[in-house]
Amino acid sequence: MRIVLADREGIARHALANLLSEIAGVEQVVEVGIRSALGSALRHVGADVLVIDDRLVEDGRHLLAGLGPLLGTPRVIVVGVDDDPAYAARALRLGADSWVAKDRADEELPQLLDGR
Repeated sequence: MRIVLADREGIARHALANLLSEIAGVEQVVEVGIRSALGSALRHVGADVLVIDDRLVEDGRHLLAGLGPLLGTPRVIVVGVDDDPAYAARALRLGADSWVAKDRADEELPQLLDGR
C-alpha cells in the first residue's frame, strides 16, 4: 500500500508518517506540506490512500478536485485536531471515506488500513 500524507510541517505530521509506515502492508509513505503539491505526489507514488489534514481541505470542493488526472481513485482519510462531529460530517460530505481525530490516529488508522 502506498500512502500520501498531506499535512502541515511539524511534529504531528512526522508522528503520523511514522505511525503509517509501521502499519502492516504499507510500502511507502510520501509526505507533502501544501495542497498544491498533492496532485503530483499522488501521481508520482500511484497512491492507494491519501491521508489529509483537515486544514488542507478546501470548503465546498470535493477532496480530489483540482488535483489533475490521477492514476486511480485513492481512498481518502481526513485527520483533524478537533474531535467535533461537524468536521467529520464536512469531510464525508466532501468525499472522504473516513475521518479520524489526530489524538486517536494510533488506534484508528491501523484499523482503517488493515483491510485495504
